[in-house]
Amino acid sequence: MHVWHLQPVDERVLRALEDGLGLSPLEARLLASRGVSGVDDAHRILNPAIEHLHDPFLFNEMAEATRILHEAIARRDKILVHGDYDADGVCGTALLVEVLSRLGADVHFFVPDRAKDGYGLARRVMDRGFEAGLKLVVSVDCGSSDREVVAALVERGVKVVVTDHHETALRIPEAHAFVNPKLPGERYPFKELTGTGVAFKLLQGLERAMGVDLSLAGGLDLVALGTLGDSGAMLDENRVLVSRGLEVLREWRRPGLRALRDESGLSKNGFSTRQLSFTVIPRINSPGRIGSARAAVDLLVTADEAEATRIARQIGADNERRKELGNGVIDDAVKYAEYRVWHDEPKALVFSAPTWHEGVVGIAAARLAERYDMPAVLIAVRGGFGKGSARSAGKVNVKEALERCSRYLVDFGGHKEAGGFSIREEDIPDFQRLFEEVVEELVSCPSAPCALRADAEAVLADCTLDLSSFIERLGPFGTANPEPLLMISNLKVVGHPREVGGGHLKFEAADATGEVRDLIGFSIVSRWKPEDVDGKTVDVLAHMRKNTYQGKTAPQIQIGEMRLSGTAEPSGSGAAVSGAE
Repeated sequence: MHVWHLQPVDERVLRALEDGLGLSPLEARLLASRGVSGVDDAHRILNPAIEHLHDPFLFNEMAEATRILHEAIARRDKILVHGDYDADGVCGTALLVEVLSRLGADVHFFVPDRAKDGYGLARRVMDRGFEAGLKLVVSVDCGSSDREVVAALVERGVKVVVTDHHETALRIPEAHAFVNPKLPGERYPFKELTGTGVAFKLLQGLERAMGVDLSLAGGLDLVALGTLGDSGAMLDENRVLVSRGLEVLREWRRPGLRALRDESGLSKNGFSTRQLSFTVIPRINSPGRIGSARAAVDLLVTADEAEATRIARQIGADNERRKELGNGVIDDAVKYAEYRVWHDEPKALVFSAPTWHEGVVGIAAARLAERYDMPAVLIAVRGGFGKGSARSAGKVNVKEALERCSRYLVDFGGHKEAGGFSIREEDIPDFQRLFEEVVEELVSCPSAPCALRADAEAVLADCTLDLSSFIERLGPFGTANPEPLLMISNLKVVGHPREVGGGHLKFEAADATGEVRDLIGFSIVSRWKPEDVDGKTVDVLAHMRKNTYQGKTAPQIQIGEMRLSGTAEPSGSGAAVSGAE
């Protein structure tokens, strides 16, 4: 059971926002619930601008990285951009290749094959590159843990610039430059840049070092997609990069993204970051999940419409295959989970199978964690080894849990919400037992109900198109900047609630003032059937969004959580409201 709370805010800040910006009390509360401290802070939230980005030379080694890159371009040295196979790595690779090509660099790129190479710098490619005269390797979204490969390159006379954003304990001493905001001792003020974001900062530094205009704003569409694809925290620089990048994306300048938009069915205008995450971004990810991600980079950098259409169609086919493979894994995992949950009270779900594709176990683990509200780990086994993906369900720090199980792992990596690892098949049972024990120790509130935290209370008359527009300005939404939740209480369900669209619940409700509105809850019929709410009085936690139908846009109240009014105990100090904590 979840307890609902109202996000506490400073009343002095509320008054300052109302007076200084001319906001309504509800708008001011929504801003204050984001942690806004005053009018100047609010201006930065409401009007994110490139000028708000940090100086790239605050990175400890940016000067050295840009010097090495500048010299390699000037000498026409052979440069290899080595990316990663996910959307973040693909977009960052495409961005660097595009800009360096415009500068006349002899630049090539490589993204590893998940099955052949695994994560990180691929030694087989480095060997071939050295034979072909490779002089400089620039990593994107990888490299921080690849000391052996970096050292081998340096020994052969190849320079290496690592750009990455993954957690790391030590700088690789052999690397000529190491640009990673999470490196211990790194003074760069924003630690949550993604791989594409770090690549963009490298180009910002190069632009200044060379004293030329690289027209970097045109590449912000790639930065936005890479950041969203990696679930980057929507704070500070990431909010600026994504919001400005979405403006560029809406112009649809790239043939590849136009083709991918058409193939995915995404609307040309009026799309949200949430819609991108279900359409374009999975398609950028799909080639790397089941094969080589090279096609995704080619799609993003091509200027040829016909080639873009051809690649987009192939990626569409890859995505359908990815979904088929993923659905098979999910079906299997749910069967295992149902049996396990029925016979036991597990704190985590850990399953493995030799028939699963390693490229889709991460997606399936995320679905399993969400469905059962507990950490989930799925492992694809082949040739005596397993490739696993872990998801937290918001319960534990996955990276910490994997660290505590590392005695059974060949290698591992990740962050708080997700992680990946390799494991010997014979060690899987011991890992399963230990992982469940570790989760039981780490789980944050094993006995107390977890809290949902709402940003503000509202009545139906507040739910207007103007409010939806104001809420949009608080985005982009994502990790660390969730979409606001409004608590609307004591709604009398009128008319006849009905199921629509296969699993969605729709009904009309009236509040105490007599205002009547439609509400819809997507995919909640498994929890709330129409007869459960017919004639009842309910409280809801809802998102205020816009719905466009037949050319007309109207506000839409979308239910996130619901309960029967009067069924929850008081949550202390008055407020009983919530947004996920």
